[in-house]
Amino acid sequence: MSMAELMRVVAGLPAQQQKELAAFLLHLRLQHDTAWQTEMARRIDNEDPSKWVTLEDWKTGLTADGKP
Repeated sequence: MSMAELMRVVAGLPAQQQKELAAFLLHLRLQHDTAWQTEMARRIDNEDPSKWVTLEDWKTGLTADGKP
């Protein structure tokens, strides 16, 4: 299957399936990005609560300091 054909198939998918595919492709890309993995591990291991983001803030796109 060519890239053009694949793009046509994806364009014909329902919006929800396109979102799922986009999430999967992002997952694949980040799986091979060692800099991103290192940064995420550093953030996860941070024990300073002032640097944490609540689920509600995350859903609205706010950072730990209340900025977008």
